[in-house]
Amino acid sequence: MNLSSGKQWPIGVSAAIIFIVIACAATIYVALLQPVQEDADLMRDYHSLDANVNELIAAKIAFDKKYRLSYIGDGVSQVGSRLAYRIEDNEGRAVNSADIKLIITRPIRLNDNMDLAAPRIEEGNYYFDDVKVPHAGRWNILARVCVEQECRHMNLQSDTMQENVFEYGLDKPMRNAKANAGRSL
Repeated sequence: MNLSSGKQWPIGVSAAIIFIVIACAATIYVALLQPVQEDADLMRDYHSLDANVNELIAAKIAFDKKYRLSYIGDGVSQVGSRLAYRIEDNEGRAVNSADIKLIITRPIRLNDNMDLAAPRIEEGNYYFDDVKVPHAGRWNILARVCVEQECRHMNLQSDTMQENVFEYGLDKPMRNAKANAGRSL
C-alpha cells in the first residue's frame, strides 16, 4: 500500500478518533468503579447545605454575638488524643449548658465516621478524652454546638502526622493552613 498518495491523513485522523473514543470509554469505566462519596461539611449533605446555607450563616452570626467558641484540644492521633472546646459568653463567663455533637470523619470516606457524645465538662471546657482514630492521615472534626436556641458549627481539619489543627468552613473555603493565613488554632 502506498501511503504517499494522500491516504495517510485519513488513516491518522481515524486512528486519533478511535483512540479518543477508547480513552473516553476507559475513563467512564474507571469512574463507574469508584463510588460517589459526598462530603459532610457542617454535618449535612451537599444539597441540604446548599439549600440552607443562608440560615446556617445567620445562625453562626447570632451565636457569635452571644458566645465565643474556641478549640483548645490536640490534633487527632492513633494512640489517643484529647479533643476539647471552650465556650464562654461575651462577658467571659464559662458556659456549661451547651450541647455538643461531634463527628470525626475522613474526608471523602464517610464510612469511617466516629460519633462522640457526652463530653466531660469543667468550667466551660468540654473534653472528649482518649479519642483514637483507626487510620493514619487527614481527619475532619465536625462539631455542632448549641446553647439554648443558638447553634453554630465548627469544622476542623487535623492530620495524624502533624500537631496543628486548622479550621475551615464557609468563611474559610480552602482546607489547609492558608485558609487561616498560615496560623493554627
